[in-house]
Amino acid sequence: MSQATTDRRGLTEILPAGLLVLVGIYMIVDGHSLRTPPTEGAIGPRFFPYVVGVALVVVGIWLAVAVWRGDRAEPEAGEDVDTEATTHWGTLAALAGLMVLYVLILDPVGYLLSTIGLFAGTAYTLGARNPRSLVAVSLLAPFVTFIVFTRLLGVYLPNGILQAVI
Repeated sequence: MSQATTDRRGLTEILPAGLLVLVGIYMIVDGHSLRTPPTEGAIGPRFFPYVVGVALVVVGIWLAVAVWRGDRAEPEAGEDVDTEATTHWGTLAALAGLMVLYVLILDPVGYLLSTIGLFAGTAYTLGARNPRSLVAVSLLAPFVTFIVFTRLLGVYLPNGILQAVI
């Protein structure tokens, strides 16, 4: 493996670590802005953002230190990955566009519809072409997540345009 490839691999491994740290810091700061009801001894709504945020920061720093020390992920022998292949920027741009669109439409459209669109778009962008599995995963995962969060955990997810029927 050439030195340029090794350097590029280090950069591609340190960038996600940095993004994890930034997302973790954002979650902690944003979680602090949540209003908490005056309950005694109960876990408030700030608990999960704090736990996830701190975990993301710790994992991001851990990954960055590991990459900085020279620990690199090596492909397994049986793994069918071309380590010399370049990044397919079109796919990456499409996924980034889907994420930006998801953030923009989440509140007005609602969690269910926007997440169904995100799952379907992501799976199609990554090469899923079986319509049955594409539809099944795109519908099932958001519905299960919605039920778990809203009914079991009591976490509000935006209903958007489905407010009247949900």
